[in-house]
Amino acid sequence: MAKYHIQNKQELNTGLRVIYYQGDNTWTTEHEHRKIYGKKKDATTELYDFGGEVVKDVIYDPNAIDADGDGIVQEGTEFERTLE
Repeated sequence: MAKYHIQNKQELNTGLRVIYYQGDNTWTTEHEHRKIYGKKKDATTELYDFGGEVVKDVIYDPNAIDADGDGIVQEGTEFERTLE
């Protein structure tokens, strides 16, 4: 089952950093402390209160399949990589 979280960008003097909604009106920079939603609809409901974007959580898949034949797996995620 897919899982989702809310993230936003915070501007600092040194540039932008990603922050994650933790629940109870709290944000964190720690990815592992983000609030996880079982349904995109639930994350979207809270998103309207806090801003940001709903992001589908993705885990590393060592057996990922290149479905579109372009030589890249897990495209658009932090685990994107080319096939060897």
